Amino acid sequence: MEIIKQLQEIFKKNKDKRIIVIGTTCTGKTTFVKKIKDTHDMDELIFPLLSKEEEKYVCSHPWTKEIGKTMTRLVKERIKVNKEIPLFGTVLLDCDLIIYLKITDNLLKERCVKRKADFKNAKNMQKMILEEIKESSIPSIKIKLE
Repeated sequence: MEIIKQLQEIFKKNKDKRIIVIGTTCTGKTTFVKKIKDTHDMDELIFPLLSKEEEKYVCSHPWTKEIGKTMTRLVKERIKVNKEIPLFGTVLLDCDLIIYLKITDNLLKERCVKRKADFKNAKNMQKMILEEIKESSIPSIKIKLE
């Protein structure tokens, strides 16, 4: 089943839940938001709420766990997940259902090259996301991107 249709079915079956679709950079979150109505992109919500200094820090390279922790704190302070409007992002917020976008290393490398993103940064972010999901007690669904 096409991933967009798969996501739409999950959203439809779980309208009563606060849903976050989470994945590392280059997993297609922004593309999905553009193609699925009534969804939000975490970056579009958070960046207008950051000071210039905060934005400069969270966008610095190389991506580190400390940067991830700062971004997580800022997002958790300023963004909430609402029912009926799934949120796509890289930070695990308080929600009722997690949809994890699992991407193969080969596809992630390919997409990082295409977007001129750093593969190591993407892998570090992915590791942190997986740790957060594992530590949470929130039900999750894994969607494989191949």
